[in-house]
Amino acid sequence: MPLIKGRSSDSPDVPTGRIRNTRKLLITAAVLMSALLLISSFVTTLLISEQDYREGGAASGRAIAYLAHRLMGPLFATTYDLVTILILWFAGASAMAGLLNLVPRYLPRFGMAPAWVAYSRPLVILLFVINVAVTVFFRANVEKQGGAYATGVLVLMLSAAVAAALALRKGVGRSPLLSAYCWVVSAVFAYTLVANVIERPDGVIIASIFISFILLVGAVSRYRRATELRVIGLEFVDDRSKELWTTITDHKVDLAPYTPGDSVERSRVATKIRENYKANGPFAFINVQLLDNRSEFISPLRVHVERDCGNYLLEVSQAVATANAIAFLSEQLKPRNVFLELSRRNVTAQALRFLLLGEGEVGLQVYNILLRRWQMDSTDREQRPNLFLMSTAEETDRLPHSRAT
Repeated sequence: MPLIKGRSSDSPDVPTGRIRNTRKLLITAAVLMSALLLISSFVTTLLISEQDYREGGAASGRAIAYLAHRLMGPLFATTYDLVTILILWFAGASAMAGLLNLVPRYLPRFGMAPAWVAYSRPLVILLFVINVAVTVFFRANVEKQGGAYATGVLVLMLSAAVAAALALRKGVGRSPLLSAYCWVVSAVFAYTLVANVIERPDGVIIASIFISFILLVGAVSRYRRATELRVIGLEFVDDRSKELWTTITDHKVDLAPYTPGDSVERSRVATKIRENYKANGPFAFINVQLLDNRSEFISPLRVHVERDCGNYLLEVSQAVATANAIAFLSEQLKPRNVFLELSRRNVTAQALRFLLLGEGEVGLQVYNILLRRWQMDSTDREQRPNLFLMSTAEETDRLPHSRAT
C-alpha cells in the first residue's frame, strides 16, 4: 500500500488520495479473485471425475494444472506449471518480507524477543529454519499445508471483519448500517472457520504450536531482558530542567527515590539519612510515574527538574518500570551515593509485580540492573556510585534504619 500513488494534495498525515486508490485496488483484487475462484470451481467440477479428485488421484491438489495437461497441450501446461511455481514463490517471498517487517516492529517492543531479532540476517535464518521444519512436518503435502493455510487466512479475515465492525460502530466515520453488514460478514467467516477446523484440524494444531512457542519464547525473553535499562532516551520538559540537570551531574548529589509528598517530609528523610550515613551534599529526590500501558518494554523518559530547599526534585514520567528508570538516571546523573529502600515484603510477589507491572521491590531491582550493566561494561569504575539498600520501619514512620549493604 505505501507504493500506491496518491494525489498531489495528499499530506503525510492524511493521504486521502492514496487511501481512495488503495480501496480501488482492494476492491478490484477481491472481485477478480472471487470471479476466478467461482469459475475455476465450476469448470473443474464439470470436467474432472470424482475418482481423479480423490486424495491420491491425478487431480488431487492440482485441479487446474491437471486440466491444462489434459486439454491444452504440453507447452501451455508446462508454462502454466512454471507460472504457478513463480506465483507461489513470490507469495512466500512476500510473506517472508512481511514477517521481516512485522516481527522486529512488535515483538521487541514488548520485550518478547531477544535484541538480535531487530537484525535482518539472523531473523531470515530463523524463519527459513521454521519453514523447513513445517515442510518436513507436513512432508510437503499440499492438502495438509492447505488446511493450515486456510485456517490462518480465515482467522485473519474474521479478526479484520470484527475490527471493521467495531470501528464502524464507534469510529470517526461510524455507520450503523455498514457495521451491521460487517457483523454479518464476521458471522459467515466464523461459520466457515469452524467448519474448516472440524474438517481439517491440522491448521489448529500447527497454529497452537506456533502460538505456544511465541508465548513461551516471549515470556522467557521478557524475563531475561527485564534487567536491561529499557530506556531509549532522555528528554527534558523545559530548558530550566535541562540547565539544572547539567549542574548536578558528575558526583554532585546523592540520589534518593521518594513517593510524592511535601518538602517538609523530604527534608525530614534527608536529615534522617544524614544521621545514619555519610551524606553531606544535596539530595536529588526522584519520583517515577509509569506509563498506563505496562506491556511496553522500552520508552523514553521525560524529566522535570526543580530546586527544593537546597535539594533537587526530579519528576520522571513515561517510564515502563520504576527500577529501570532509576538505574538509567543513575547512570546518566552519576551521583555520589544512591539510597534505596527495601519494603521487606514477599520477594516472590514483588518479583512478579516487577515483571508484570514494572513495580515491586525497587531497591533490589535497581541493584540487579546496575550490577548487570557494570558487568557488561567494566570501564569507569571510579564513576560508579555507592549503593545503600536500607530497610524501612513500616510500622512507624518508614524511615531508614542504620543497616546498609
